[in-house]
Amino acid sequence: MNRPELDYYAVLDVPRSATKQQITLAYRRLAIRLCPHRDKKDAQDFVPLAQEGRLTHMSPMAETKQWAYVNMAFDVLGNDLYRAIYDRYGEAGLFEGVMLPNGYFPPYQYHGNHLKVYESVFGSYSPYANVIDAITNPPSLYTSKYLGVGVRSKDADTEKIIQLSLEEVRSGCVKLMHVWRQEIVDAKESRLEKRKHTLKLTIAPGTTAGTRFCFKEEGDRYPATIPGDIIFIAADKPHPDFERRNHHDLVYRYDIDLSQALTGFIFFISTLDKRQLKIVITDVVQPDYRKVIPLEGLPKCRNLDAVTAIKEANKEVDQFGDLIIEFNYIFPTYLTPTMKSMTREFFREFHKLEMELQEEEARNMQ
Repeated sequence: MNRPELDYYAVLDVPRSATKQQITLAYRRLAIRLCPHRDKKDAQDFVPLAQEGRLTHMSPMAETKQWAYVNMAFDVLGNDLYRAIYDRYGEAGLFEGVMLPNGYFPPYQYHGNHLKVYESVFGSYSPYANVIDAITNPPSLYTSKYLGVGVRSKDADTEKIIQLSLEEVRSGCVKLMHVWRQEIVDAKESRLEKRKHTLKLTIAPGTTAGTRFCFKEEGDRYPATIPGDIIFIAADKPHPDFERRNHHDLVYRYDIDLSQALTGFIFFISTLDKRQLKIVITDVVQPDYRKVIPLEGLPKCRNLDAVTAIKEANKEVDQFGDLIIEFNYIFPTYLTPTMKSMTREFFREFHKLEMELQEEEARNMQ
């Protein structure tokens, strides 16, 4: 059964086109009046909404109910990613989860801590919050091999090279990376065990070599230290037919003989996405000659953030590099006397015809 969706913009009394600053100001205006922890003796300093001329559809509700709705609305609209999903897919998409271009967005769930939202905007529930927290909830002290006791330090990061084929770079893919790490297996934090942990690595089309994928604090777990990061570094796996150049261009090398270089030829190339390109060469293939096929290279990786990726979800990737075809000349390894004589005779006649053509062109130019 479909349930009615909550209009978060109406809750904060802002238009859908409101900027993030306007949304924050609207929340501050409402929260300062609705916060149940405000000092009652200062109640006269806060003019009720009814007296301010700002009656909304939430006015008949109890203040506790309004307080809950206002914080939930700002938790969504104050976050660029949540707001983009809400604007595009509605509250249903936000709560049920959606598939985004850069991976699956899990269902959103409001944490229910209204003061957490309030403090994120106003900075604190009290000007003396840091002192109060340090007294009532002091930070834990952990053993350290340097000072005996102290704040935990972070372990060194672990870097791993991941080889990507050009086919994977062309279309993009998702890789499940299995890593072995030390984990604490008892409540007393006295026993460690090596266990396999799986990380999901999303490879965007056109990912360049050297791109770093960081999984924060996913390293070994030790009682006295903060886990280090696991970083995967992309590298190009050698390909039998193509070579990457300038991040998004592909280079293909084709062997030809002298006859083909002079008279032209036709051949086919199997692309990374399993298509057949028919290449027709009618020019004389001179040294350093290259044939460029536009937009047949690798996609240009834009590394969009999640919010921009949602907005451009239905747009096709139309930015590609070029396919550059280079030619290798294959010369005969040996010529018999007869073959040499025939070759000399051929080029003698060839140069004679070439001179006649030049003279004819010169006469036509006069």
